[in-house]
Amino acid sequence: MAYFVKIIIATLVIVLVTELSKKDTKIAALLLALPIISFTAYTMIWFESKDTEKIAQLANENFIYVLPVMPVLPLFSWLLKNQYGYFTSMLLAIIIMTILFYLLQKIL
Repeated sequence: MAYFVKIIIATLVIVLVTELSKKDTKIAALLLALPIISFTAYTMIWFESKDTEKIAQLANENFIYVLPVMPVLPLFSWLLKNQYGYFTSMLLAIIIMTILFYLLQKIL
């Protein structure tokens, strides 16, 4: 049952964002920026284990791993606006994000 709830929530967020983006990209972006999936996962972990230390550690690591993503989002937008094509822009963003994740691992 827990897996079903997790799948439904994740699916609803994706569908809601894609449908909202057809009408208002700002509201869709706001929904994407909210840590809905993170807080849902934290809640599910709490219900399953009541382990607040694990949740605290996960939240801290989640914050750290968000850092390499932040510079890639404006880059992805810039690439798309400058006619690099969707898949080329996505591939470049993923490569740069991977490099940033690797560098972050070396620092930590």
